[in-house]
Amino acid sequence: MKRVSIAILAVIFLATVFGCTKREDVVLAEVNGKKITVKDFEDASKVMENKYLPKTNDLAGKKELLNHIIDKEVMALKAKAAGYEKEKWFVDFWEKFKNPFLVAAMENEYIIKKIKVTDQEVKDYFDKMHYEYTLSQIIVPNEEDAIAVRQKIMNGADFAEMAKQYSMGPSARDGGFIGTQTVGKMYWWIEEALFNMKEGDVSQPLRTNSGYALIKVHRIMKIQPELDMSYARKRVKAIKEKKGIEKLKAKIEKDIGLKFLPDAIDIAYNSLPPDVPFKDIVTYKVTRQNAPKVNVPPKYKDMILCQYNDGVYTLRDFEKIYESLPLPERPRREYGKANIVEEMHKVIFDKVLPVYAEKQLHILDIPEIKQKLESRREQFLVYKLYQDQVKDRVSVTEREIEDYYNKHLDDFIKPERRDMSIVLVKNLQKAKEVVMKAKNGMDFARLVAEYSEDPKAKENNGRTGLVMKGHYPDIDDAAFKLPEGGISDPIQTPRGWVVVKVEKIERGQVPTLEEAAQSISKAIKSEKAERILQEKLKRWRKNYDIVIYEKNLKKAKLMRTRSQS
Repeated sequence: MKRVSIAILAVIFLATVFGCTKREDVVLAEVNGKKITVKDFEDASKVMENKYLPKTNDLAGKKELLNHIIDKEVMALKAKAAGYEKEKWFVDFWEKFKNPFLVAAMENEYIIKKIKVTDQEVKDYFDKMHYEYTLSQIIVPNEEDAIAVRQKIMNGADFAEMAKQYSMGPSARDGGFIGTQTVGKMYWWIEEALFNMKEGDVSQPLRTNSGYALIKVHRIMKIQPELDMSYARKRVKAIKEKKGIEKLKAKIEKDIGLKFLPDAIDIAYNSLPPDVPFKDIVTYKVTRQNAPKVNVPPKYKDMILCQYNDGVYTLRDFEKIYESLPLPERPRREYGKANIVEEMHKVIFDKVLPVYAEKQLHILDIPEIKQKLESRREQFLVYKLYQDQVKDRVSVTEREIEDYYNKHLDDFIKPERRDMSIVLVKNLQKAKEVVMKAKNGMDFARLVAEYSEDPKAKENNGRTGLVMKGHYPDIDDAAFKLPEGGISDPIQTPRGWVVVKVEKIERGQVPTLEEAAQSISKAIKSEKAERILQEKLKRWRKNYDIVIYEKNLKKAKLMRTRSQS
């Protein structure tokens, strides 16, 4: 058995720690040599589940939270000692989690974090939101195909005829016509091209998720935008993020030599079954078992659909991918051939991007990223340990449920709820007018429409729906004293003057034992599980070296407490 000690640091050591170490790096505890710092403590207090937070923001509260963090570390060590990391379920699960984590970390670290938006950029974009464009497009699988088609158009070929002949998009049958589009509501890559185009122009090839597009401008008109500058700012930031991510993907695509074969795309598209109506999917009329299947002719199954440096995907592979997808995500005829290219892009990037992030960009060399990934790993291991060693060992009898119900009957009473109509106005005089007209019998919904200065409330005719006391604290005292149908005098609130009519009162009710049984069982299981966990933790902690530097807790801040959450 290894001992658990609480160390009081010597004065000289304290001077060294506080004099040379950043506050956030000050060590609060060690578990088998792993340090828990002020930063770890404060980060945990921001995200920890409410029930594990201390009630008080004092030294005792800090000790309580620190012990929860130590318990988590002990459970992670116990899970590793039990060999969970090597079990197949965890290896498979971790691979599925790790890959998207690496991609998200790469995008955040190398693109999103570096994005800045200036006021001038927002103004420039908002000015462009005053225009709408009437457009046609052609979508082809590869950049060289787009260059060849564009050259034919530049040499005099009709855009619409080229769209009918070559485009993979659903608008091909209409000569590529996609209608009128407003700046702010289009794909960013289309907008960026349009800003440098005139009526009649055809764009250079534009990379998309489903291939390469050529855009033709038929007409440009000036309009009054529906959206404001704040939207423009969000849009500029979002475009910069997407643009950065697409630029990275385009680089990777060239690095791996990705290429699609148009003839194979045609065969894949022609092999798709008729589109299943989405309503039949939602209502389970069509399921995986009875859904129509893609049917590639046997002689084409080994034909290459796309290829890159490390491999190829054949039409046989496409069949398997199609069958593995959830029904709503399967390529559909109505979306055109481009939908097949888009799906294959997803498959390839899901495989390539995590490797690129780890091997080429060395994303895990960044300490913060590596630590966060390891923290998630431990989190999953701890959960599995808890499930195996605690949760799955808890059972509840019918007698226990009945005894709990009788003992806590008052706790099960559902509080009274009220459905109210509310009119909000800015001054007292208008509020008095509303009260007078309401008490003289004028329809309250009409008063809401005529007087209310809250646009959101107007959408619901001023109705709140059934709410408990505390939902609208500024009006609770007055509103919950009124009878059903009662109308309040003007109530002053921080937002203005409010007049309330109580439309319906739903009195507090006591649920039957049958109605409460499920929630009671859950509560009992939770209590039992907590007792078992604490008993086990007492034993587990004895197996590890735990050192707590209690005096250092003064340096740490509790970001949240249970009473504040």
